[in-house]
Amino acid sequence: KQIDWAKARELWSLQPVKKPDAAQLKSSPWARTDIDRFVADRWKAQKLQPVADAPKSQLLRRAYFDLIGLPPTAEQLQAFLADDSPQAFTKVIDELLASPRFGERWGRHWLDVARYADSTGRAWNAPFTYAWRYRDWVIAALNRDLPYDEFLAQQLAGDLLPATTAVQRREQLIATGFLAIGAHDLQNLSFEQFKFDVIDDQI
Repeated sequence: KQIDWAKARELWSLQPVKKPDAAQLKSSPWARTDIDRFVADRWKAQKLQPVADAPKSQLLRRAYFDLIGLPPTAEQLQAFLADDSPQAFTKVIDELLASPRFGERWGRHWLDVARYADSTGRAWNAPFTYAWRYRDWVIAALNRDLPYDEFLAQQLAGDLLPATTAVQRREQLIATGFLAIGAHDLQNLSFEQFKFDVIDDQI
């Protein structure tokens, strides 16, 4: 089958970015923001209705599990249920984002991508004695809200980036642990093959 390049260029993701006009949308009692109004407009076209808002107890559990991976305590639940202020949920979210548990929960997703482990795995399971330093760096980076571009740059080239202090220099070197982490087969391989396996894993 021949590719229709003109048709392919009509794909939504290839179109120039435009700021849509929310004022043209009909109001919806469900919508609280302009984004909600766009969602509600699409629902209407699909003849769908929104479900009711979650009860406060359920909302709190969802927030806790999503942000720190743990349920709220009975005391935290009671405090939230007793707080009738409009900022009650915002306050909870801010507290969860400031918690060290946030970086531990969401760092796990990045560590999976980086193929983090405390050993090499495969045929000869040699320990990565200091792998925990990289793991802790990832958690701390998320907890201090390190911008994503810096998060990536330090892991790929932390040893080449300028540093103003010895502590910053050390942190950037630890970040490059990303390049060493991963399952590497050290047995029955020539050095050249091992080297290229590591490069392949890094890419």
